[in-house]
Amino acid sequence: MARSHPYNFAHVLLPQLAWRRPSAVRRELSDPYLARELLQYIWEKAAENLPAAETVPPKGLRLSWHEVAGRVTALFHLPLPQATMEAYYSALVYEEEEPLETEAEEARPRYFTLEATLGLSGPAGTPTMIGEWAGEVHRHLGRGPGGGQPGTAAAFLEILASVLGPLPDPGVPFMRVVRS
Repeated sequence: MARSHPYNFAHVLLPQLAWRRPSAVRRELSDPYLARELLQYIWEKAAENLPAAETVPPKGLRLSWHEVAGRVTALFHLPLPQATMEAYYSALVYEEEEPLETEAEEARPRYFTLEATLGLSGPAGTPTMIGEWAGEVHRHLGRGPGGGQPGTAAAFLEILASVLGPLPDPGVPFMRVVRS
């Protein structure tokens, strides 16, 4: 069973914050100093109501930016998982090139996780699963790359690229569902 502290960070607080204020969070994460401060703040909030014995140090917690299938992607490197459902990495995938100026136009980023799963570790690493959060719905998208290996982050991003697919051609109209 996942430890509450890392689970709260990766599966609850980080996606909720990014969805509540997409453009503001993206701008803050784009600034190295503000990103470090924001991640530390969220990490501390994730442990706020937990006994001291259940808190986990933020060892390895950091952010890197990537382009995945033509989309700007914030990749969160998380403390090493110790149980199932804890994430090795999570990613915010932004469809727009630049943050939008008005809050009303904001599109929520997609949020993915690479989670530890049950199974024996082998030479290829620890078994993992790709997940996507959409609001309160958590979907399993299939097996992920072996966790805890030097190429795990790159392999995770490659799988995300295949899940996302190419961006639609700007000249081709496509349907977008808008909530009212």
